[in-house]
Amino acid sequence: MALHGREYYETLINERFEKSARDMMLSQLELFYDMPPVPRRAVKKGEKLLLHRHHLMHGIFGMLDEFDFTVENGFIAIDFSENPRANKIKNSVGMWKFREDIFLSDYIGQYSGFTVTYTIGRGPEAERVTELIPYHRFDEVTEKLNNDEKVWMYWGEKTKESSFLPCLVSEKRQVAFILNTESEKARKMLRADVWNTEFDAETLHPFLDERYYPKFLELRFHPDAASTDRESAIMFGLPAALIEGVFVGRKIERDEKALWHIKEKLPDCYVVGLDATVLSE
Repeated sequence: MALHGREYYETLINERFEKSARDMMLSQLELFYDMPPVPRRAVKKGEKLLLHRHHLMHGIFGMLDEFDFTVENGFIAIDFSENPRANKIKNSVGMWKFREDIFLSDYIGQYSGFTVTYTIGRGPEAERVTELIPYHRFDEVTEKLNNDEKVWMYWGEKTKESSFLPCLVSEKRQVAFILNTESEKARKMLRADVWNTEFDAETLHPFLDERYYPKFLELRFHPDAASTDRESAIMFGLPAALIEGVFVGRKIERDEKALWHIKEKLPDCYVVGLDATVLSE
């Protein structure tokens, strides 16, 4: 069942936004409803999936109930629903992006690890370094840091991706969508990214919580472990027409009914599991 229609969102945008922010949101809305479906990708069952720079990934909460909702409505900022929740970045939808072509297996291994931050030197002049440490490399990395005379202290955090995508260390998330944004229209939508450093502070104001606003203006140029350079926040959202595939966790991998349901809803999309091989074409 559709959440709302084009006219409803257009009305809200005109009520809530002004100047350049309103123009961008109206442009996003037009592209959202005029986007053609992505072409079917030729993959084979058992194939190791390669992700390209034009791909995005978006994980969802819950199981197939939210899956159906997303397929029917697309990826629309929760601020336009009846039950919005407070987020630091508003009126947009978060996406995970790829800075280079990468096999899904390598990508999963990276973000299923953790993020370590360490200081080189002591005091206010100490240099702070943040690195993404792959899955099962914790002991190796911490032993190296402990033996480095230049490193004074270090601390770790789980990766943000492991909170939002199927991963090797948690079964909390079971479904993520792989979006293909190679088309000209899709690339145009991606320019309306809250993380885009070309936007001035005034334009970004309606997309940020007041408490986060001053910090974000600096973080987008100098991301840290909590606000990575691997994220996008697309204003208004992206249409379901861009879905190319579905990435699932172990629970759904073992559930034949769930896999059948996914293919019934998205017959032209592939399904890939945590082993990063295609489960169905």
